[in-house]
Amino acid sequence: MNCKKFQNQLLNRADNDAPLSSPEAIVHIETCKTCARLYQLDTGLDHKIKSALAQQEVPKALFDQVELTLDHAAAPSRISKFKLTAALTLSFLVFFFAFNLFFNGPFQYQNLQQLNEKVVASHLKGNTHMSFSSSEIDQSVAMLSRELKFNVIFPDLTDKGYVLLGGRLCALGKCKIAYLFYEKQNRISSLVIMSYDHLDFEMAEGSRFSNDVKGYHTDIWKEHGQVYAMVY
Repeated sequence: MNCKKFQNQLLNRADNDAPLSSPEAIVHIETCKTCARLYQLDTGLDHKIKSALAQQEVPKALFDQVELTLDHAAAPSRISKFKLTAALTLSFLVFFFAFNLFFNGPFQYQNLQQLNEKVVASHLKGNTHMSFSSSEIDQSVAMLSRELKFNVIFPDLTDKGYVLLGGRLCALGKCKIAYLFYEKQNRISSLVIMSYDHLDFEMAEGSRFSNDVKGYHTDIWKEHGQVYAMVY
């Protein structure tokens, strides 16, 4: 199950406080931090609303306005203006954050071909500016991990004859990435490291895909929970 299918299922639940019944959805939130946060936010908001309604009775005037008929022995008490304003403010803030999380989540590539073309296009620009060198690996890994919000791991490509020159923090389209440069036989190759959250399709750990785009060879693989895309 991908993020879009999960979010559609979440929106179509009859009861926002009910647990997920789909095994695929349960597995998805165990592997996708973004959707897990969205699920927690959705159920948490519903729980807060139900708790607030259980603690405060609704004024009779409100029932009349929406044409509801209820059999009450005594007239309900009036909610104070302060509590009503606070409740509305809380609801607005929760809705605002849910809206941003749902509609402004991380950009995602729809398929491997789209990602292939993007990394090759970036490689063809020939911008080999580096903000750190191979002699600063420890500092650069710490900086990249902090900025990208996941534990960045540089792949060891020495057995394939590649020498790490350095790299920089930059963006691939709308995705924040680590961009590394390697040299082999006087030819520069580029490597992109990005969060798995930027893929809108399933990719198994350890899987590897190769392709040829515009005369360049690409390798895309998933390892350590992150995605690597190399152009050479």
